[in-house]
Amino acid sequence: MKKEQEYSKYLKECLTFAQRTADAILGQNNEMKKELLLSIFDKVCSPHFFFMQNTEPEEPLPQPPTEKQIAYAKQLGIHEPEKYSRQQLSDEIDKTRQKNKESQGVK
Repeated sequence: MKKEQEYSKYLKECLTFAQRTADAILGQNNEMKKELLLSIFDKVCSPHFFFMQNTEPEEPLPQPPTEKQIAYAKQLGIHEPEKYSRQQLSDEIDKTRQKNKESQGVK
């Protein structure tokens, strides 16, 4: 029931927006106003948008590593750095650098 009330409120807000926009474009007494109002309302009043805006955001897709990251990872001896995401490769580079420092006796 709450979702229905929220959607009803959303529809009223969209209709008010469409009315104000049509008035601003064509004025109060114009015979084309009704068509413009319905067209604007149709564009701004998307059930899909209303129901999707209230869902949890999806995880962003992992970004591929940069060319510089790949080149540096290869210098460090990381095998197939292209298979990692940008963040994963960054973490792997950090781990490898730390291992290299420890093997050289540097803290």
